[in-house]
Amino acid sequence: MATEKILFVFDPKTCDEQINNYYKLSLTNYTCLEADSIEKAKSILKSQPIDLVVSSIKLSDGTGTDLHKYIFENYNSILRFLYSENSDKNIVYQSAGFIHQFMNNDCKPEQFIKIVDNAFGLRNVLANNDLHKRITGITNLPSPPEIYNQLVTEIQKEDPSIRQIAELIKKDISITAQVLHMVNSAFFGLSTHVENPLHAVNLLGIDTIQSMVLTAGVFNLFKDPGIPGYSIDSIYSNSLAVGTSSRHLANAFGLITKQTEDALMAGMLHDIGKLVMLAHFPEEFKKSIQLSSDKAIPLFEAEKQILGVSDAEIGAYLLSLWGLPNSILEAIALHYTPAKTPSPMTNVLTAVHLGYALNYDIQQNIREKSLSAVDMDYLDKLNLSANVDSLKNFCLSATA
Repeated sequence: MATEKILFVFDPKTCDEQINNYYKLSLTNYTCLEADSIEKAKSILKSQPIDLVVSSIKLSDGTGTDLHKYIFENYNSILRFLYSENSDKNIVYQSAGFIHQFMNNDCKPEQFIKIVDNAFGLRNVLANNDLHKRITGITNLPSPPEIYNQLVTEIQKEDPSIRQIAELIKKDISITAQVLHMVNSAFFGLSTHVENPLHAVNLLGIDTIQSMVLTAGVFNLFKDPGIPGYSIDSIYSNSLAVGTSSRHLANAFGLITKQTEDALMAGMLHDIGKLVMLAHFPEEFKKSIQLSSDKAIPLFEAEKQILGVSDAEIGAYLLSLWGLPNSILEAIALHYTPAKTPSPMTNVLTAVHLGYALNYDIQQNIREKSLSAVDMDYLDKLNLSANVDSLKNFCLSATA
């Protein structure tokens, strides 16, 4: 039996049967404990180490959001899952920043177990000693852009104001320019020209704008060191293409709205680790590029040989410090090697891996499967390998 401990917090008398099924199924895989109130949960948390807390939104002495905020403030290393019977966006907004995974009754018990397995697998990736050594060597690790923090605060309100969100974006001229550039690019395929943030928010919605603001702000944090072939502008353009492809693919796979928006953000941020390497490990990055060329191996494999970790893992680690949800972190950490996920399922990682890999193959004009960036073993497990050519054509048409 796995050694990880899961604490389920729900009231069996009033909760949806679904979370009760999660609990029963998890008993065969993990050490599980149960509490029916926030106070009982706090008592258990004080008495022993817990790896994951899964709570329903409705509790007898408060809400699951209240509980997870407490855990975030006092036991930050614990994974935090919130279950609600519906997909109320207000709940998602209010929980942003301290929930690793949000679920509703579309998530079946068997899927839940896969999500838990993958969450623990991701935690092991981010706990890599080599990764910690590289990151702790950075004395000025960037923080999320201030405009993004203010935006999240506004979004978490019960009734977020679209006008106020637009005003926040307008406070930063550079972010405003980049958001409008993204909105008007061919990738979003809008039939009308967008000239101001308010128009952009109304057209694309809060979730998409949130992804754009974070992406635009992230690229403003870094200065270009001038490494040939890897300028910040080129990484930015590629990130936009991968983000939009990932969202289109997530839609094509029938993922729920929250997952399609996570795919957009993860795709847009999938190369943030390269930005960190450009800024803080330029010499090692140059050696990795050279090694990749000399040995004809993927760049991420060369990075592992030189640094011990890849840019994907560095990027996911940084964003984990910023409090982004597990689905985004997993997609970024494993976008090169999705087969490493413990329990493959069609999710955000699938969309982002294919968004990255298919765009890479298109850019490099790769036609042989042996040279493709697509992880065919992973697609075989999802019964998607026969669809690679049609998915590539889909990416081409989506970004045309």
